[in-house]
Amino acid sequence: MPEVEVSEIATLAELNESLWAWLECVYHTTIHRETEQSPLERYQQGLQTVRAADPETLRKAFLWRETRKVRKDGCIELQGNRYEVDGHLAGRTLELRFDPFDLSNLEVFLGGISLGKAVVVLQGRDRHLAVEHLVTQATPPPKPKSSLDYLAILRLEYQAQQRLAAGPLQFTKLSPPKKEV
Repeated sequence: MPEVEVSEIATLAELNESLWAWLECVYHTTIHRETEQSPLERYQQGLQTVRAADPETLRKAFLWRETRKVRKDGCIELQGNRYEVDGHLAGRTLELRFDPFDLSNLEVFLGGISLGKAVVVLQGRDRHLAVEHLVTQATPPPKPKSSLDYLAILRLEYQAQQRLAAGPLQFTKLSPPKKEV
């Protein structure tokens, strides 16, 4: 992060290229003192045990959780929005699980058991207040420029490595295009 803050990165593409340059040229090649392997060697050693993550499990892992007590009318409130649950839950404390960027979808739990989704009765807020500023935050003023842009140098080194790995383009080895009959 300190290098990003003082670099002249202007686009997301440059930021991504800087990350890949750092990974390929620095991180993956540096030998770790404890393991005596580079991170790339260590990763490749365990590839046979890697399992794909289930997208639904990942989605659920990042849901926010809050508890609310059900009112006598079978409603709960979250961030000024009102939701309806089964009336027999009046007086009970429920756990609400939700995506903070989409308050129209609340999953209701009692004792860790899913009771389904709450029904939106009144929705005035689409996002949780804690993430609202993330969407509307103004860009900070530019940082003072350093005399050395480490990430720019690293990107150039990475591009040179990519060109070397691709090899020279030899037109004599290209096959002529096939004619359509």
